[in-house]
Amino acid sequence: MRNLCVEFYQFKLDLLKRPDNTDMRVVLNRRNEASRNAFSTSAGATRTAAPGIGAQPSAIQNMSSTPFELPAGARFSSDAQHAPISVDQLFTDFLNDVHQRLLGAHDHRDIVHRVLDELFLGLRTRRLSSSPQEWAECIQTSRRHALLKLVHQDPFTYRAFSKPRGYAGDAQMMDYIYGREERWSPPEAERLGQLIFDFTTAAPASEGVRARRGYVAEMIDRLADRCARPHVLAIASGHLREANLSSAIRRGKLGRLVALDADTKSLTEVDRAYGHLGAITVPAKFRSLLTNKLNLGQFHLVYSTGLFDYLEQPVAQRLVATMFQMLRPRGKLMVANFLPGVRDVGYMETYMDWQLIYRTRQDMIDLTAEIPESEIHDVRLCSEDQRNIIFLEVRKR
Repeated sequence: MRNLCVEFYQFKLDLLKRPDNTDMRVVLNRRNEASRNAFSTSAGATRTAAPGIGAQPSAIQNMSSTPFELPAGARFSSDAQHAPISVDQLFTDFLNDVHQRLLGAHDHRDIVHRVLDELFLGLRTRRLSSSPQEWAECIQTSRRHALLKLVHQDPFTYRAFSKPRGYAGDAQMMDYIYGREERWSPPEAERLGQLIFDFTTAAPASEGVRARRGYVAEMIDRLADRCARPHVLAIASGHLREANLSSAIRRGKLGRLVALDADTKSLTEVDRAYGHLGAITVPAKFRSLLTNKLNLGQFHLVYSTGLFDYLEQPVAQRLVATMFQMLRPRGKLMVANFLPGVRDVGYMETYMDWQLIYRTRQDMIDLTAEIPESEIHDVRLCSEDQRNIIFLEVRKR
């Protein structure tokens, strides 16, 4: 089964390659109809794998909102219905198709998830092939479309978009993601919203967030194995859910566990869930660390998981340098960040209004620019298995 969005964008290649004197609109309609017929097969039909999402065909790179350019001699009928079709119109047709198939899916989980997968890939393709201005216009087009109301039946998508705490990616959103592992009851929603929630909280970005939590928990446990009663600081801690996975925290093996966050609602939950395990909450913005208004002492480990996805490089470099200065000798800092090209990126920015700053491996290395080289013992970069999130570790001499 072929992916509709990839088919749409492949049209431009095919149109440009057709021989002279061909009615291009007929070709387009035939392929459009073939795609729709393919998607009308049963939920159990075997699906052909979509092309690799890492590479961008040259046709995709060259897409724009202008009408297709036809080869010399190619003709359109003078009938209005045979007018050239722009990529924008193809994209709108794609949204129409997704909307109609979601409405018609009823209670069929496999169909809903397949359609959403095509939506994710289609939005990602459009995002990576557009200029910033084109992509901004594409987002507005998507949000004016009736599809917005359907995907906002998903509590996860809607919470990011509505930002009840003033920002996307709040701790409650992270709990929606962790809930799959914790077997927490999902939030209430209509049936379609439940099916979308099941998909979005299992999508690559969400999988990366769960892997990130596991990475931090293992790092804390390894530290506690080699260092007696270590001191640990989490910056922008959220609900500190890595504590659920860390045996060192659950068994009280840390000397000090400090959770710093500007969101007092998040810290209230930390107190409730982990206060009895020794967690100490500090209500403060991370910038208070940069200005030396807050002295928390020194630590064996200082880490931040979701904060750097929102920080511009100069601020991020200053914070990394500050975290480094808070380390004891041989202490370690760790920061996590999403890598570019995550499959969810178009959906996140369009329907969740979740804008992140993505960093390459070189960007992560550059975060250490303000740390004196002579004070660094070693620097390590790694990513979780699906390569959605990258981790920077810097150890002090």
